[in-house]
Amino acid sequence: MTKAARGACGEPGGRDLQKFLAELLSAARVRADQLSARLQRTTMRERLLLGGLVMVALIYAPMAAFEWRGAREELYIDAVTERAAARLSRDSARRVASTAANSAAQRDMDEWGFDASNVAIAQVLIERRLLSAATEAGLTSVRITVNDEVEQIGSVNWLAGEVQADLMWKGVFGMLDILGGWTEGFRVTGFHYQMRPTLPGAVYVPGGPPIGSVRIGFSFPIIVPNARTDDTDGATGTGGA
Repeated sequence: MTKAARGACGEPGGRDLQKFLAELLSAARVRADQLSARLQRTTMRERLLLGGLVMVALIYAPMAAFEWRGAREELYIDAVTERAAARLSRDSARRVASTAANSAAQRDMDEWGFDASNVAIAQVLIERRLLSAATEAGLTSVRITVNDEVEQIGSVNWLAGEVQADLMWKGVFGMLDILGGWTEGFRVTGFHYQMRPTLPGAVYVPGGPPIGSVRIGFSFPIIVPNARTDDTDGATGTGGA
């Protein structure tokens, strides 16, 4: 086929494309003229009002997006926390259900605890184990406190403690997993976290830098001879007087 023949075949298609583009530009001009005519018919007050509405929309849009992102973050954090608590409860229930009888489970509970000669030594043992678990889990800025007051529930004596650290979800749940493997036992008495303000559009990256702070309260069973001797003697002496 010669060039002249190919040009003749291609001419109708080229003319159709040019016609389509011309019609599209013409429609756009007509639409722009109509919009301009409508704006010209409006008063200055209406124009200012319209401009104000546009400005409000431009300002509110990122704020609404930031609020939506914050709500999604809260829902995600709550879901992760509930999942971890459910997992710990499930594992505890499985351990109890695996025993031959309730009496065996009770004997097992009576043997829980950090074995120490006095409360002060039990405090040190718990603090060292908590620090080791937090470090192994990758938590940073760790601060640990263990109370010296013994709480007696049934036949078990408990010491309360608290772990404060930078908030990194992988490290937090990693530490809880480590504590779940302790034969001494424990219970969670409090879980509080605080998120740091973030820029709009920021995305949480697992394993990234800390995103806030966290405080976790624990209580640990202890096996200490006469753990509440001082309190009992004091109460007896007061009654005798």
